[in-house]
This record gives sequence, structure tokens and C-alpha cells, in this order.
Amino acid sequence: MWSALIPGGQVGYDCTLHLVDEKAIRETFVPRLLGTSDDETALDRVHPGAAEVWAQTRSLLRTGDPHEAAGAISVAAVMFSASMLPYRYERGLALSLAMRPGDVFPDDCPHWGAYSPDDLFDELIAARPELRGRFPVAFNGNYSAGLFVPAAEVPGVLAWVEAQVASMSKGRQRDHRGMLAVLRAAVDRDLAYWEATDLAVPAAGEFPGDPALMWASYLGTDSMPATEVETAPMSPITSVLDDVVGDDFRMSHSDGTPRVELWDLSVWPPRCVLARDEFWVAAARDRPRDGNGRWLAFSTTDTRARPRAFTPILVEGSDDPPTVLPAKGPDGADLDAHECYFLGGRPVVLHEVKTHLLRFGGMEVGDPLPGPLWLGPSGEWEPIPGIEPAAVVKSILGDAESPQTGSVRLADGSDVLIWDGDGYELNPAGTGCTKTFAMGARRTYDWTSAPAGDDGFFYRAGAGLYEMHRGGVPRRHVEAWTNVLGVRPGPANGLLLRFGNLDSGDVGALYFPGDGTFIPFPPEMFDDQDSYNFIYWNVRDDRIVAGRYGYVAVRVADVLARPRQPVPQHGS
Repeated sequence: MWSALIPGGQVGYDCTLHLVDEKAIRETFVPRLLGTSDDETALDRVHPGAAEVWAQTRSLLRTGDPHEAAGAISVAAVMFSASMLPYRYERGLALSLAMRPGDVFPDDCPHWGAYSPDDLFDELIAARPELRGRFPVAFNGNYSAGLFVPAAEVPGVLAWVEAQVASMSKGRQRDHRGMLAVLRAAVDRDLAYWEATDLAVPAAGEFPGDPALMWASYLGTDSMPATEVETAPMSPITSVLDDVVGDDFRMSHSDGTPRVELWDLSVWPPRCVLARDEFWVAAARDRPRDGNGRWLAFSTTDTRARPRAFTPILVEGSDDPPTVLPAKGPDGADLDAHECYFLGGRPVVLHEVKTHLLRFGGMEVGDPLPGPLWLGPSGEWEPIPGIEPAAVVKSILGDAESPQTGSVRLADGSDVLIWDGDGYELNPAGTGCTKTFAMGARRTYDWTSAPAGDDGFFYRAGAGLYEMHRGGVPRRHVEAWTNVLGVRPGPANGLLLRFGNLDSGDVGALYFPGDGTFIPFPPEMFDDQDSYNFIYWNVRDDRIVAGRYGYVAVRVADVLARPRQPVPQHGS
């Protein structure tokens, strides 16, 4: 019932949920639109294209199609409201989406279709009567206003929405907390509620005047961390492409002005240990010897080139010149610029898999995909003996699926290279590799793992959690967890797991494989974000660190003091 009413993830709709001052619409917006007032409005102060908005809307008001004119007036009114009052952005979530043709309403659904913004525009309707009844009451596409609820009716709508949300799982409830916050703020301040799609409205935090109007604190959604949470800022060049590399380092980069930084997570707060005027898309760290250890990276200094060309390099610090490695493999083969590893101290790269060739020709299902390459004595890339080619398979998108790849460092110090879902180790002579972990792991992006004993590791595959030991067979852990996004070592012989979109709403857990218990990580344990890019155990300072828009940390002792629960047997 509710899922049909407020669906999640609707493609094509960037929704905004607005607070609206009806008096301001009648006494400020309407006179400005009619030209009976020249007073500057919030829209004029905030929106750089305000003059054009007024001009286009006035033109439609005078001579435009009544339906089109009413829609433009509603959009302009919502933009006016967004310039002076808070609003909430949601992707594909709004009450208006329930009002599309073909949707089925519950019997007790409020009569939203009866709510019309006509009363806001009495003066406009007096000037042009055919506008009456033409103002939108639901979305009719992108760049449109939708459901309007007068202030007097918002309490009833809020009560109905709260009742629906109360019946949901905790995770689903979190999806709707922004909508509830807007409705509750409307009730508290006797304001109306209005929805829109794809509007050019001011960004959150850009409202003029009283700081109380800033959307986060005003709506009670500013996600203030709990008392015991410590925070630290990310690098100013952090991007959505950043990742944890070399087990303990967060890579931050900027391509506007080529720059890369590596931040050491093993200290709190994290510190920058390498900064270079290059743009890296992949990096791997050799185990330290006398110094900090070498870095293998795919790098460029020309981010404006199209297509971009990335070259493998070796560096040790911020200032040393890079050792440039060959940019091509055997017979001029292209390299995969997004993956590189070390195996026994030797740099390893992969062939690029041109996945589109399966759809557009040049590749067939079953064709061989050559295995990894390492740097040979000649200084050229050479196939690693003992590693078998993979076979081309079709992905669910119809492209060629890239093989599962990654690397693992076991507790006994051995390096394991993951190729096509299996694990390979150096042979005793160091001249090639032997398959010692026949896992057949399903393709999983963002490979992560944690040691299991001296001769094995935990890993995720197909969003499930598995354990594998040398010469053994994979064992699935907690089949009810079907959306594991990451696994890393944790304290007290536990595993740190990162989750995505669980019904429980938990963003992660500390799992104890030995006794089948876990400590859940609700979002409010950190700084109340819906998800995190990584969850990491800082051993030296004994903290659990999570990162998304900044670093947040909680003490391990505080985490271990939380009650353990038996792992779930069904569902997530």
C-alpha cells in the first residue's frame, strides 16, 4: 500500500519538499508578478535568474495557455518560497508521485486532490478567470510543481503519513524522515507544504538573513553527532571517486588542478602522508622496508586531455620524481588504469577489458581474457606464469563482465592475488604463481577482505560474506546478510562489516564469527548518515573510524560495551 503511495528511487524525478508562507505568496509574490509592487523579494536577492523568471511568468500570465500559465506561476511561487524558507531534497520520493494516473490510493488516504493553490492566487484569477482550477495538484513531469497542502490541512496529512511510516521497517522509516521533518516544521510554524521537481532553487545553506532559516537546524535534520563521537574533516580535495588503498590510506584527489593526497587512517585524526601534483585513479602500496614503502599508481598530470592517458608510475614520497613504467603490455595491449597491485614486491597490472566489444563486435562469450602482468627483469610487463586466462562472460547489462580481481595480505605475511575469483600465491621459487584459493568468487566491486587465522581470509562476493582457507572451499557466513558492502579487520577477533540498505537501517556491524554474534552499528552511533564509504579499525588509537563527508570516530571500548545480538537467521 505505502510502497505504491510513496515509491523510492523513481527514475527522472529530483524532488524538493517546500515550506510555504501563504501570506507572503499573497502579499509579496502576487503583487510583484502583477507589477503592482516593485519591492525586491527574496527571489530577487537569491536567484541570479530572477528577472528572467518574472518576465517569462508575466508573459504567460497575460497571453499564455491557461494550463501552461498556471503551471509557470506555481513553479515561480515555489522558487520564491525556496528563496526565503527551507526545503528538503529527495530523489524520487514525494507524496505527488502517488497521484500519477494508475496509482491506487488506500481507502483512508487524505483527499489530497481536493487541495488546490487557487486561494493563493485570487488576484491573478480575478485578472484572468480562466486560471481557476488549472493550477497543478500533482507532478505532470519534470520542472513542475506538484501537491500543495494549505497550512490548515498539514496536520491531518502529517498524522496520516506518520501512521504509514510507523508500520515500516527501521530502514524504510529512515527514508522518509526528511519528508516528516518538513511536514512537522510546517505544523510547528503554521506554514503550507508544496512539492516540486527539478527546480533551480537555492542550495541548502544559501538562504539569506536569519541563521534560524538554514535548512538543517531549522528542520531538525542537521545530524548532530552524539556526545562520544569525535570528528575530523576530510581533505578539501576529497571526491566521490576516493577510496581506501593500501589497507590503511584514504586517497583523495582533484582533477581540476591535478592533485592527489594519501591520508593515513591508522592515526587519529588521520593525517596526510603524501601529496603530489598528479591525478591518480588507482594506487597500491608495497609493504614498507627501510622507508615508507613504494607506491604503484596510474597517474596523469594532464586531466584535460581527451581521452585521458594514465601511465603506471612508482614513487616513495611527495617530492621524489616518479619512475615511469611502460604504458602498454605485451604486443601493445592496453592496461587497466583502474587496477594495480604488488605481489612479492613486484608491481602487477591488468589488461584492460573492453567490455563494450561484446555488444558491438570484436569479442565473443568464451573468448580468453589474458591474466595479470608483472614487471619483468627487462623492465617490461610480462604475463605471470601459472595464472590461467579467464573466459568472457556476459553481464546483466549485456556487456562483457570484468573478472573478479583484488589482493589479500594474510596474517602469515603471504600475498594473495585475486584473479577471476580465485586466489594465487607465489610458488616457492618466486618464478610464478600457484592457485591456492579456488573460490570462484562472483564479481564484486570494491574488493575488501580481512585475515582468517594464519592461512585464510574473509571476503565479500555477490554482497554476501564468505570465509576461505588455503586449499579449502568457501564458506558462507550469515546468509541473512545479503547486502554486505565491505569487510575489514575488527577488534576483539571480530570483523567490521559495512552494509547497504538493510531493513534494520544499520550501516554496519562488528561481527564475531567465533560465537555467531554481532554488535549492530545504527547510523546515530556515528553522525547519523544513511551510509558510509568505509568503516575502519584504527588499532593504534583504538577507534572505529567511518568516513563519508568527514571522518567520525568512536572509541572501541564504547562499541564493545554495546550488547551483542545473535546473527539474524532470515532476511537482512
